[in-house]
Amino acid sequence: MAQIFAIFALLLVLIFIGFPIYIALITTTATFMLIMDLPLNLVVIKMFGSVNSFSLMAIPFFIVAGNIMNKADITDKIVSLSDALVGQFKGGLGHVNILASMFFGGIQGSGIADASAIGGMLIPAMEKQGYDTDYAVAVTAGSSMLSPIIPPSIAMILYSFYTEIPVSKLFLGGIIPGLAIAAIQMGVNRWEYGRRKYDIPTHKFSMKVLLFSLKESIGALLMPLIIIVGIVSGIVTATEAGVLAIAYGLLYGFVFTKKLKISDLPEILIKSAITTAVVMVTISAAGALSNVLVRMRFQNSVASFVVNTIGNKYLGTLFLMMIIVILGMFLDPTVLIAMLSTTILTIGTQFGFDPVFYGVILVILMQVGAITPPVGSFLFVSCGVAKLPIDKVVKPLIPYILSVVVIVIISFFIPELITFLPNLIS
Repeated sequence: MAQIFAIFALLLVLIFIGFPIYIALITTTATFMLIMDLPLNLVVIKMFGSVNSFSLMAIPFFIVAGNIMNKADITDKIVSLSDALVGQFKGGLGHVNILASMFFGGIQGSGIADASAIGGMLIPAMEKQGYDTDYAVAVTAGSSMLSPIIPPSIAMILYSFYTEIPVSKLFLGGIIPGLAIAAIQMGVNRWEYGRRKYDIPTHKFSMKVLLFSLKESIGALLMPLIIIVGIVSGIVTATEAGVLAIAYGLLYGFVFTKKLKISDLPEILIKSAITTAVVMVTISAAGALSNVLVRMRFQNSVASFVVNTIGNKYLGTLFLMMIIVILGMFLDPTVLIAMLSTTILTIGTQFGFDPVFYGVILVILMQVGAITPPVGSFLFVSCGVAKLPIDKVVKPLIPYILSVVVIVIISFFIPELITFLPNLIS
């Protein structure tokens, strides 16, 4: 057990002194492989093995598809539609920010991409209307959690890869909780709007504008529908759905909006390759460290303590949730999924929970780490867009974090929030 604490201590020290997460993971892995008298070439073998999978090819495909749709001006259309739907309410642009993130999640599946695209457009717009910068950043970072929850979700694809739970069921399981979190966050936005005594003019609702915005964005909104229907019906796998998404994105950009040009493709591919490289090297490094933890029986120790020592399935789950939240303050959600997914599956199964329910719940909870310092990637991107220090946003973010916690708790009392849609395809 002392060695396990030493692993996390070294990992956190490396992160705090400024090492990139993947370098910190690789360095920690190599250090403890030497201590355990294991050959260092095992680091490379385990890193390669962690990403050598056809299933994980879905990740770069969805990233490319998302970047194609962005280049086709999808962000503008999503924001316009969101504004037509909710812009008339008090807290207008805050509501638009949240709803746009929900729509964007159905196309990209990446919280970082969401924070960058939606934040890049709406944070300056909110500041211009008179919203405080910390308010605009909190709404953006908080709502960016919706992208990894609303399908297609890269986080769900990863969890499916490690646990072999059908990705179609995980996708469906995330829909209702994602919508519920969005609704609560809109409530938080309205409350914060009143608390700060804003009185910012809003436009009147117009059915004509709504129908026009819907017409302009319908092509973009069809993309997640095609992906989900294709996967759920069994016509395509998640990886094949990624290819289908790219094909549809090209059709949409070249034919429908005509905003996409052949000359744009190299930039799209380079940008997608960089994003994919960051994601994959993090997954591979986390997989290598996870192998060290397996050799130290970390996952077995956690599962045994939760199931055998704590015993009660709700208290045991609460303990596991606390571990995830604490580790999430320092580790990216992709790292947590690589390290803990099999443990989560084991604990949930032994406690008698539905595997899809338990997995979706804890994958959702892992997203909290992405908006909490010191490592929160969604938070870093949002603050970078606004050029605002992270410490200025932590307090306004708390209600958005609590929105996720509330849905997680409610789901234990009403598990159908997660299981209803997946059970339709059982």
